[in-house]
Amino acid sequence: MIERSGTILSVHDGVATIRVETPSACASCGSRGACGSKDTTVRLPVAATLRAGDGVTLTLAEGALVRGALRAYLLPATTLLLGAIALSAFGDLAAVGGALSGLGVGLIAQRILARRAACASPAVSPAPTFAASPISPIGEPP
Repeated sequence: MIERSGTILSVHDGVATIRVETPSACASCGSRGACGSKDTTVRLPVAATLRAGDGVTLTLAEGALVRGALRAYLLPATTLLLGAIALSAFGDLAAVGGALSGLGVGLIAQRILARRAACASPAVSPAPTFAASPISPIGEPP
């Protein structure tokens, strides 16, 4: 499971705007900032008990991430190539037209599949809270 912590900025009609914090490892990364990693905001459905300012944990199964990446990148690239190959017998201009048509079909199919796969969005749960324990000087019982 992939987990990220965040803070709820607002909640309207059961949908929360959540600021997802950048992982702490990003602070020491040599290419910090080049990858575009920064705090981002997402909109997700949440339980009615969560309010603005609450800390939450977002979890997503690795399989859902891989399927989403394949759908987002591989499907349009495959349909682009298939469109170019299908019309390449009719000349270069037709192959370019087939590639663009294939890309368009792939992007539309990706959009439709993404809406159907909305159930694979991250699960939102309240962040765990830890009770503070009193600190006593060395040698004295708590």
